[in-house]
Amino acid sequence: MNDLRAPSSDDAFRARALRALEKKVLWLSTWMIHQANFVRSNRDGMKIGGHQASSASVATLMTALYFDVLRPVDRVAVKPHASPVFHAIQYLLGRQTRDKLERFRALGGAQSYPSRTKDTDDVDFSTGSVSLGVAMALFASLAQDYVRAKGLGKDAAPPGRMIALVGDAELDEGNVHEALLEAWKHDVRNVWWVIDYNRQSLDSVIIDRLFDKIEAMFRNVGWRVVTLKYGRELEAAFRRPGGQALRAWIDGCPNALYSALVFKGGAAWRERLAHDLAGVAGIETWLAAHDDASLARLMTNLAGHDLPTVLDAFHALTDDRPTCLIAYTIKGYGLPIAGHKDNHPGLMTEEQMDRFRAENGIVPGAEWDRFAGLDVPAADLECFLATVPFAASPSRRHLAERVPVPPALPVPEGERMSTQEGFGRLLIELSRAAGPLADRIVTTSPDVTLTTNLAACRTCVSGVAGPA
Repeated sequence: MNDLRAPSSDDAFRARALRALEKKVLWLSTWMIHQANFVRSNRDGMKIGGHQASSASVATLMTALYFDVLRPVDRVAVKPHASPVFHAIQYLLGRQTRDKLERFRALGGAQSYPSRTKDTDDVDFSTGSVSLGVAMALFASLAQDYVRAKGLGKDAAPPGRMIALVGDAELDEGNVHEALLEAWKHDVRNVWWVIDYNRQSLDSVIIDRLFDKIEAMFRNVGWRVVTLKYGRELEAAFRRPGGQALRAWIDGCPNALYSALVFKGGAAWRERLAHDLAGVAGIETWLAAHDDASLARLMTNLAGHDLPTVLDAFHALTDDRPTCLIAYTIKGYGLPIAGHKDNHPGLMTEEQMDRFRAENGIVPGAEWDRFAGLDVPAADLECFLATVPFAASPSRRHLAERVPVPPALPVPEGERMSTQEGFGRLLIELSRAAGPLADRIVTTSPDVTLTTNLAACRTCVSGVAGPA
């Protein structure tokens, strides 16, 4: 599989195309929310909402996945607050309409959280803001293993990777920890959890060194942990005189201070670094070599926003071991609200959007143009999109064949029995009869298979969390 490491002319074009699409994904997702709140007719004047900052923090990660890494057999649970990024990507791939984007968060429009029932584009898992998506991706992998083991699949395609994009604050949810333990019990495979480690939540800046606990949590259940912290520009800076002192300063920088400096910009970075690293050989020369704008860009060159680094990390995962990727990002990256402590529900002002539109080279009226303002010709981008592995299949949804059902079900006999016992006996009789229906019945129970009369069924998965 090609990646950005090869210097061939084809790969050089591919790199340019991906960076152009990354830029367009950020623009479209941001404009979609702005249009809903400030442009679209609003009878009651109420805030429509949306999450511009939460979308911006995963724009690079999702660009890499959907335009390069994913195959048609893979499935993704999208971070719910990144719904605009997902819809923008689907729009660029020709699987979402402009009308749906213009009606984002309105009746009949693209949904605030990805929904398999309400959205018309290619949603794999319906997700919400209580970290349900990550658990669904994990259990989908177990279901995939079952289907393949039973020979119920239609073809010999390789197993799909079940990928979940999750915000760091979502890891507070209890179902995440329950799901991880179940995954360990059943030796889950082909699962990636990609953590958007932007260190900001709705309520506060994330506690320092949370990544230590995240790493330990995943390593304790046998997952591989890949930490993506610095982009290539920062890594190069660390190799220059004074670079190791700079790395140590960033590593020790409190999350709240780092976010504040991101928001304040280059002058604030310069003042703080000049003070804290005064006397370190090479730092004064290094600071003098950067103007405020380039200094701000360098100090925010985290791995989660560095496309070559992200692609290298994804393509390096060639086995089926469950993997947690902790991607350092900045909430609101690329937007004027980046790093602001209140940017989770915050919206860019109309003045900020006007400047952002100009920075993207988009003239008023061309906001929805799929390729406006990009430095790669539209025809070339269309050709590139036609070769995207994820889009190789016209439809990624499959309909299962109808399973024949007996004309009558066996009636459990007995003078007296509970409904639980009757249900269990019915399933047992179906299991004894064998056939397509019995082959497809899987019972689940929270470690009480005997008392729920499910132990004798053909397939019983015990230990799955849920009511008895």
